[in-house]
Amino acid sequence: MLRAYSPKLRAPQAWQTGAVLDESPVWLDLIDPSEAERAAAVQWLGVGLPTREQTSALELSSRLHASQDALRVNIPSFVRTEGEHGPSTPLGFVLTPTMLATIRYADSLAFDQVAASLAGSGPMPSGTEIFVDLMEGIVNVSADRIENIAAEISTLSQAVFAENRDQRGLLRKALFKVGRLQRQINQIRTALLGVSRVVSYLCDAPPPWSKKIMQAQWKVIHADIGALNEFDQQLSERLQFLLDAVLGFINNDQNDIMRVLTIVSVATVPPVILAGIWGMNFKSIPEYDWPHGYAFALSMIAISMVVPLIVFRLKKWL
Repeated sequence: MLRAYSPKLRAPQAWQTGAVLDESPVWLDLIDPSEAERAAAVQWLGVGLPTREQTSALELSSRLHASQDALRVNIPSFVRTEGEHGPSTPLGFVLTPTMLATIRYADSLAFDQVAASLAGSGPMPSGTEIFVDLMEGIVNVSADRIENIAAEISTLSQAVFAENRDQRGLLRKALFKVGRLQRQINQIRTALLGVSRVVSYLCDAPPPWSKKIMQAQWKVIHADIGALNEFDQQLSERLQFLLDAVLGFINNDQNDIMRVLTIVSVATVPPVILAGIWGMNFKSIPEYDWPHGYAFALSMIAISMVVPLIVFRLKKWL
């Protein structure tokens, strides 16, 4: 899909084969583009667009490239497709003095928010200003997601540390939830790492056509990313502590079960011994001739079970 944003029409124009659109767009948004859409964008932009393999490259030299006529920025891991379990997709920017082109392969809330803001009243921002707005939007969306994760961790922590005797099912669910939250934190951290490197580069070597006021915006964005990284690290530490606590509670439950089984086995050893002695088929066993031998045997078996339980109770092993 190729959508063009121009000053004349505030609503995005969807490009189709053979369509004639506005000749002066300021933003070309390509979402998993076809070859025809890429060719149309290159014709408008005047410079080439990176392929998906190029935007996915991890080396720093492939992420940032600046020249007199264009700035190319690649973020290898941006958002996931098909929810939190899908693969990460890259994000690419190509910025010229008059136009911005973005290449992405999944929907993004940050892009939707910026696109919605362009539909309002007021002058149409330039491609460079839209680029700054997109970076701010990515950071803001990441901050909102981190806040939601922090709230989920607090709720989960209260449930795990609640005095609930029957929380075995909760602990099992907590393990899966901790894993899900950790995946989300890693995704946000990876995306912010790519954005942080881009912003650091732009703070040191901004494009020659960018305004000086944008340098202050880049510094603010860089500071926000640093604060989010610190908060993200705190969330990772809280998740690790919560994971250790959940595993500790599970071990305690297993120890309690083994303790009960041990007590039961110890308490049943004397009755088994007595039953084995009186169950031997020897004629010389004197208890066989007692008038109340059966009642005596049952009483001794019961006492041999109760006495160990009383001892365990006094020693507070139960």
